[in-house]
Amino acid sequence: MPIDLRWMARGHKQHAIKEPHFVASQFHPNEIVLVVTSGPQRHGVFKAVNRTSAGTTVITTPDDQGAIVVTDLLISAKKAATSDITVQFNGGGNTVIIFLADSINSDFNIAIPFVGLFRGWADAALELVTTGNVVATATAGYMKVPKGLLFAEWDALR
Repeated sequence: MPIDLRWMARGHKQHAIKEPHFVASQFHPNEIVLVVTSGPQRHGVFKAVNRTSAGTTVITTPDDQGAIVVTDLLISAKKAATSDITVQFNGGGNTVIIFLADSINSDFNIAIPFVGLFRGWADAALELVTTGNVVATATAGYMKVPKGLLFAEWDALR
């Protein structure tokens, strides 16, 4: 005997599921499937940046007093003598490196699907930094959260 379920988000006093969600397939065209998504799946976006010389490019910045949660990183670089590629959070005089590699010996391509919470602190930008004349691309999947922690609070949680 089928039953109807309505999931309620107690804190918001709203139905967690507002409409039936149908996912059709060739085998079960009328089957109803519960679809659950995470915050990054529902609210995540991405941005890609390129560098062809030494310097810093901002990938994304949070909204005022907000923070960035990195969900994925794709990084590629061509072989270049004395060159490094860094992806980092930077803000308020503090810098924390997420990824650092040299491209001295060979080209590289890497994809990192973060499972943990790679969240920056309030007003910390996500940046791509290169040294030397390396050709590098960084694509970041991320979502913005409206309120971030001060660096000292953020750092104490690590």
